[in-house]
Amino acid sequence: MATPGSTIAVVLLASTRDRAAELKASLERAADRFAVEPVAAVDAAMDILRNSPVDCLVAVGRPAEPTGLPAVEAVRDEHPSLPIVFCPAEPLDAPAVAEAFEAGATDVARAHANSNRTPVLVHRISNAVASARAVAEAERQHDRLEGFVHGVSHDLRNPLNVAQGRLEMARSEGDLDHVETAASAVDRTLELITDLLTLAKQGERPGELEPVELSALADECWANVASGDATLVVDTDRRILADRGRLKRLFENLFRNAVDHGGEDVTVVVGDISPMYTTTRAGAVLPSGFFVADDGPGIPPEERERVFEVGYTTDANGTGFGLNIVNEVASAHGWEVAVSKGSRGGARFEITGVEYDD
Repeated sequence: MATPGSTIAVVLLASTRDRAAELKASLERAADRFAVEPVAAVDAAMDILRNSPVDCLVAVGRPAEPTGLPAVEAVRDEHPSLPIVFCPAEPLDAPAVAEAFEAGATDVARAHANSNRTPVLVHRISNAVASARAVAEAERQHDRLEGFVHGVSHDLRNPLNVAQGRLEMARSEGDLDHVETAASAVDRTLELITDLLTLAKQGERPGELEPVELSALADECWANVASGDATLVVDTDRRILADRGRLKRLFENLFRNAVDHGGEDVTVVVGDISPMYTTTRAGAVLPSGFFVADDGPGIPPEERERVFEVGYTTDANGTGFGLNIVNEVASAHGWEVAVSKGSRGGARFEITGVEYDD
């Protein structure tokens, strides 16, 4: 089964369209996980990099050509962490190779279409992408740890302070009502600890992914949520590749959020996001994902970025971890999650970047 980030999206910049198309075919023959977008102009490459997720740029040409080191420098200035493999049209001496690295190239390798050296270039590109992904993952985990520590220190401190204060008052006043309040604060602390432990696990990268039917899992998760008179409408027959247990967490938290904020008569809809088309691989269809929407009060635009933060909640009885868990599950799979206004006025959560199992 596939794992997050198994496909490598490459923009291949060469001086002519024929040369770019030739190298594209060579790379994709050597590695079926490669999706190569060939272009013959720097501006075209920059447009793709600005508007699409790309794992690597391969620049082919002589050092002084527009598709050579000038392109490397231009892309590096705008995309500091993007892997860039420079493929010189002719052998370079040591000073020229050093110049390529100074311009911002991640690696330097010769490009040979229709030859037994193509796998070498594939290997160099794959290594550059793997290194960049490892750095990005380390940064993501660091950010997660900071957010987790903040959530623990801030959200556990409040109920524990309440419990401590009430117990001291019970000792001094002999009033057992204070003990009941302290017990409630302890229960609250235990609830927070459970959610924090869940949050810590959901952000880890899943191992093997499996095909999961969205409709069947949505129905199962709905049965696990205290939904009252709320209604679930499932309008999808797609199967996606996912960690089933974590996807279950994502659905349950989105359903619970809809019921908590939209009321027990809210209607929740699960559906497909229309796929987009790309010129990569002769107009292949890129799957977009799915959405969960409701007809509740919705989320104000100024709050939509904050709802995924650890501890953010507008409910006095909420822990503030539900939507952050949703975000962590999506991020661990390599997906994106965003919230907007739904067609019926409520909140619409879009999960994109998923891989269908069709």
